[in-house]
Amino acid sequence: MEVIKMELMKADVTVIGGGIAGICAAIAAARQGLQVSLINDRPVLGGNASSEVRVHINGSAYLGNSPSYYAREGGLVEELKLKIFHYNPLYNKKLMLSLSDTVLLDMVYDEPNISLFLNTCVHETGVENGRIKWVEGLQLASERKFRFESPTYIDCSGDGIVGYQAGAHFRWGREAKHEYQEELAPEVADHYTMGDTILFQARDVDYPVPYKRPGFAYDITKLEFFDSIRKGLNHRSFPRKINGLGGLWWLEYGGHMDIIKNNEDIALELRKLVYGIWDYIKNSGEFDDVDNLILDYVCPIPGKRESRRFIGEHMLSQNDLTAKPHFEDAVSVGGWYMDLHANKGIYDEGPATAWNFVPGLYNIPFRSLFSRNIPNLMFAGRNISATHVAFGSTRVMATCGCMGQAVGTAAALCVKYDTDPAAIVKAHMGELQAQLLRDGQTIVGLQEPLDPYFADGLTIRASSQRSYEQLHPTEEISLERALCLVLPIQTSLVESVQIKIKNRSEHSETLQVKLFGGERKENYIPTSELKGYNLVISAGHNDWITLDLSCKKPEDDKIYIVLEGTAGLTVHSNEEKMTGAVSFLYRPEEPSRLKKLNKSICFKDLIPSQNMYNPTNVVNGFSRPYGLPNGWISESTEGQEWLGFGFASPKNLDEIHLIFNSELNLEHFDDPIEPLIQDYDVTLTLEDGTKSEINIRGNYLSLNKHQVHAQGVTQIRFDFCATYGSPYYEVFAVKLFAPKNAN
Repeated sequence: MEVIKMELMKADVTVIGGGIAGICAAIAAARQGLQVSLINDRPVLGGNASSEVRVHINGSAYLGNSPSYYAREGGLVEELKLKIFHYNPLYNKKLMLSLSDTVLLDMVYDEPNISLFLNTCVHETGVENGRIKWVEGLQLASERKFRFESPTYIDCSGDGIVGYQAGAHFRWGREAKHEYQEELAPEVADHYTMGDTILFQARDVDYPVPYKRPGFAYDITKLEFFDSIRKGLNHRSFPRKINGLGGLWWLEYGGHMDIIKNNEDIALELRKLVYGIWDYIKNSGEFDDVDNLILDYVCPIPGKRESRRFIGEHMLSQNDLTAKPHFEDAVSVGGWYMDLHANKGIYDEGPATAWNFVPGLYNIPFRSLFSRNIPNLMFAGRNISATHVAFGSTRVMATCGCMGQAVGTAAALCVKYDTDPAAIVKAHMGELQAQLLRDGQTIVGLQEPLDPYFADGLTIRASSQRSYEQLHPTEEISLERALCLVLPIQTSLVESVQIKIKNRSEHSETLQVKLFGGERKENYIPTSELKGYNLVISAGHNDWITLDLSCKKPEDDKIYIVLEGTAGLTVHSNEEKMTGAVSFLYRPEEPSRLKKLNKSICFKDLIPSQNMYNPTNVVNGFSRPYGLPNGWISESTEGQEWLGFGFASPKNLDEIHLIFNSELNLEHFDDPIEPLIQDYDVTLTLEDGTKSEINIRGNYLSLNKHQVHAQGVTQIRFDFCATYGSPYYEVFAVKLFAPKNAN
């Protein structure tokens, strides 16, 4: 007698894995109208980002240190991160993470086209004629067995369980240096991967709590690596403040083993280490203010970094990340450093990791997201087609989520054209990229032109426009350490600019000025010196001076002005942010790596003048800074500001998208995002003189979509009423979409 009856679940696409990649894949497909089966083997969504594993959703912004500066991903990952922060403002402190789980669950439940199967383990995959025909999953607690059938499958399971069972070609371990000419690869290939980590949470309960080490846990002081971690060597150090500690990423193990087959042994070893480390923290007497701390949470499962990596039509390699060749099939971005962990983790004698420089945002091709030998299999996450070295960058979850959005959107085209992913590359890449851009996905260098239907005869006006200058100094910064003011430039030539310099000494001082240009519009990286000269600043001087620029606009549309002097020289600055114009610390020993300053050098009278924040920028096809700031910014105001669109002839309008400034230079946020527009109204004027209005209050997203389905529109007015603290209103893009049958 059959104990558990098989239940058949048919869908347009089956997504295996409910981590960030799988969630984004499922939502993207569902929003394109596909019926989606989403299978997750855990009781909560989020994978490594869930309350079970507790890893932050990091990505191409590289903790806010990306050389591209405005580097945080757009699209579904942006929506997801902003929603998590909205509902759980303590997310970055790793508190109330169950709320973060519910945000992910809510996003999935909000999509009627998704059928979610939690606690469901895929245990068998059926293949016929080289194609996946079905996968079977067991939901033990419910005593249910499912067979999932669909034309297309997306493996976001991390370990690649479906692709592995289907016989998809994959890699394991490190490629040899010669195979892809990767400088960071070992001379000889091996089977080493990165290891696992179990995170934990420390919390202060305001009264002393003793801790007794469990019998199975290690006495850390007797282990071979103890002296090294006690001294904080090899990137393995304890923070000064233990309260709130969310784990130790370097407490890692298992990369020298079969990371899948030995999963339980690795987990046990990590538990022995975690409880032993806590004993050392609490009872050694070497840490301050720990008497009132408790070990509030220890993750029940390890966070896994690496295992199988599938082979697609393109294997992403180190050189793709550093040289950044053009990919016609680019669908998403990465930018995290090539973060290559030690093979033996905590037991490795070398550094815990090596953070290898990645020169800003790079594109990921669609050909790295589907199998070369299983035609109806796509994948996203840490199992994509990438070498071990490139994987060191692509593995972080925000990058994985962008790949998930790409394959979920591609699945819709596979259904639309009754074809496989490889055929999408050959015949439908433009359509795929256009839909991804429409949905906010970041793809470096791709422009989204305004439909000529709307562009012909369009006029755009604004209530005001921010001038391109920083006029109001509030503090001084010493020039004993070199600083760099980066100014985007619209005109083909630039002649001069003024900055305010003070000489605090009693004698003349020399100000050294160097000008640089860059090569790539997505980056803030000075690569070539244009000129250099010295200026003598007289004793007691405290006024504006003119800097001679006299150069052509560099390839990246930005000029880098490096200022260096003595302890007696200061430059005036303020804390007011100006999108595009950014100030940095300049390190001569690493000129390509500018360090964030979090202050703005004051400047004025740039000649020729730059019409930088013109309202017409909102339809230039870019939704973020790329060379130029690419947005409209109002004057500083305490009131309301507006944008107005006028059409030469009435237009049929289906949908309006607005993209606001959400501080893309940040990876995470602890406070409300000040320039984000919170309250606004949209008013449509029709050809008969009637008006319709949309009122938005409490917005917290950067991408706002409005279905309007209006006919005969002659004017659109956007009235902006409140931000989260900025005195300026900023709009990167306004996108207009006509009905499919519009002329």
